[in-house]
Amino acid sequence: MKHNGSIRNILILTQYYHPEPGAPQIRLHAMAKELSELGIKVRVLTGMPNYPLGRIFAGYRRKLHQRDTVDDIPVERVWLYPAAGRGSLKRIVNYVSFTLAVMPSLLFGRRPDLVFVEAQPLTLAFPAWMLKVLRGVPYVYNTPDLQVEISGEGKWIGMGWLIGLAKNLEGFLMRNALSVTTVTHAFIEHFIEHRGVPRARASFLPNGADIDLLRPLARDPEYAQRLGTGDRTVFTYAGTHAHYQGLEVIVEAAKLLVDRPDIVILMVGQGPVRADLIQAAQAAGLKNILFRESPFEEMPRLMSITYASLVVLKDLPAARKMRLSKAIPPLACGVPLIYAGRGESAEIVQTERCGVVVEPERADLLAGAIRALADDPESRNEMGKRGRSVAERGFSWRFLVGDWVRQVDCIKQGEDPKVPGLP
Repeated sequence: MKHNGSIRNILILTQYYHPEPGAPQIRLHAMAKELSELGIKVRVLTGMPNYPLGRIFAGYRRKLHQRDTVDDIPVERVWLYPAAGRGSLKRIVNYVSFTLAVMPSLLFGRRPDLVFVEAQPLTLAFPAWMLKVLRGVPYVYNTPDLQVEISGEGKWIGMGWLIGLAKNLEGFLMRNALSVTTVTHAFIEHFIEHRGVPRARASFLPNGADIDLLRPLARDPEYAQRLGTGDRTVFTYAGTHAHYQGLEVIVEAAKLLVDRPDIVILMVGQGPVRADLIQAAQAAGLKNILFRESPFEEMPRLMSITYASLVVLKDLPAARKMRLSKAIPPLACGVPLIYAGRGESAEIVQTERCGVVVEPERADLLAGAIRALADDPESRNEMGKRGRSVAERGFSWRFLVGDWVRQVDCIKQGEDPKVPGLP
């Protein structure tokens, strides 16, 4: 179905994009494809791929500028200073370098109808604001989390005065946007209350899934052999290994499960804390936790050997408003969740009965949930079926992106966007 509104040409501005791994990259790649399917011309302006290790990928090194295509969508890449981890100065230089590098392409490139800014970091919305001022191009400020609040609670930045500055800057950039888009209703209410975003300019684009690609498959024994899980019951964590998730709880849970040789925990992905987790598991002599690599394209195969998917989150106040993207692919593949955390994702799991929810940062409860579910395959299978049903009803990218375009087009026309689920 083609889009008949006023938005015909969208530029996606993001520091992170395919072929990098990670939830934002996957989400934006899917969004770009769906926008194109709607008949909207899409371009992507991004940085040289370097996430999550902070090293420019092979094929992109020693270049200031490069153009290519991904799924027939034009992608323009510019140089940035690569960085990874929690180092304050390096990360700030990383963010600022990209923010400055996109200026020429934005200010002198082809004029779009709309700029969609993946405001991670929030400074990236500044050149979009300049484009609005100088060329009259509206922008949508998109953020998938409460990045400023999480930085303050996790003390990632290390300089308290920057938190206050960041809040003021984010509020300014949000209020000057055509719309502020985010992934949960709780986030929308937060930005209305704490950033002064007008309710009439809020829009909703929750995390979704390609439910045609992500689907239940029969167990793949060759894949199990490749990853070294054998015939054991596999509980998988798949996603970025970041600080705010508190993945140490999985290692601690593995220690409590050493008496269950039939159970193995699979840790798939990259990220700043991965090396620390591997070291902790090795120091404890754990044989029931495996660290592996598997690209997102292999997610259906990975889920085919997964009995249940582990999703964990630290008990940070900001985390209680999150709806985690990594919870959705397992559900689409008919795999239930063991969710150790709070927030909208936990509420969905409980309401839809597509998994088990336990308190965050409690290794004993996590290990107990793994034991109980491993011993109850009938409940596990029913949860998996309900998870697939939830994905088909509410997480299809085709529906979510199409409705988001409708919302933003209404806002552009001065009409009520009628955000689903928002009073």
